[in-house]
Amino acid sequence: MDALLRHLADVRRLFIAVAQTGFALFALIVLLYLLLGADAGPWVGSVIANLSILIDAIGQQALIAISIVCAAALFWKARG
Repeated sequence: MDALLRHLADVRRLFIAVAQTGFALFALIVLLYLLLGADAGPWVGSVIANLSILIDAIGQQALIAISIVCAAALFWKARG
């Protein structure tokens, strides 16, 4: 049973590492677009276009609510 739990913990760490890497790559793409604009390339432009479609689908009020909840969670985590 301990071996299974160790393997599950390893898989969890792997998923977290992949998610963090993907988020860092996404942040890099957005930064490239902010720095280079339309000259960043078609792939970067398509990522930004998909991001704008996602933001339009979510809506501004929901995006603000998500931001407030994340800020509150970070505040409470830092306090405790």
